[in-house]
Amino acid sequence: MPRFDLDQRPRGGRSRQKAGLVLVLAVSLLSAGCSSGQGAPRPSSPHPTSSVSASSSPSAGAQPSKYTQTQLASRPCDALDGHDLAALGISGRGKQESGKHEPMCHWKLAGQNVSLALDLPLSYAKTMTRNGRVAQVPVGQHKAIQAEFQGICFIFVAVHDVNRLIGTTTIPDAGVSQEGTCPAGASVVAAALTHIR
Repeated sequence: MPRFDLDQRPRGGRSRQKAGLVLVLAVSLLSAGCSSGQGAPRPSSPHPTSSVSASSSPSAGAQPSKYTQTQLASRPCDALDGHDLAALGISGRGKQESGKHEPMCHWKLAGQNVSLALDLPLSYAKTMTRNGRVAQVPVGQHKAIQAEFQGICFIFVAVHDVNRLIGTTTIPDAGVSQEGTCPAGASVVAAALTHIR
């Protein structure tokens, strides 16, 4: 289990420690869940991968292309294929840009700007969740850490290693409801996870 160093700054110590504890517990659960069924093939009948409609799953009989997390980390826009883009209502392949840690891909989904990176360090997740409302949420068949902070939603998922996380950052367009921010990020992560072997 990874060890977290809680923020030692004096401001908001109790709530910050509580958020840190929630993150520690959630990542511990993620770590425990990483070994259950991750290498198993997906069933032939598709199941919804998120709270998005069942149409976000591949069509019956079609299996999504599979990649290693490392392969997708260097080309994150390949994490969503044509079926995923159509199911999520995204036009275009996405725009790859350099990120602080790894390349990331940006898509626009229902007024939400979603960025996906596939090899984020645990330290980055700790920083991005430090001041947010942190919760553990289901994303597809995985557990994820979700943090909301000033209208931005961060989602982090561990697939094989809690030190190499898959994550989205979702920011709504001006005037767009923030209620769709976390679901948009979760939908992109859920679709991307169907392509990781």
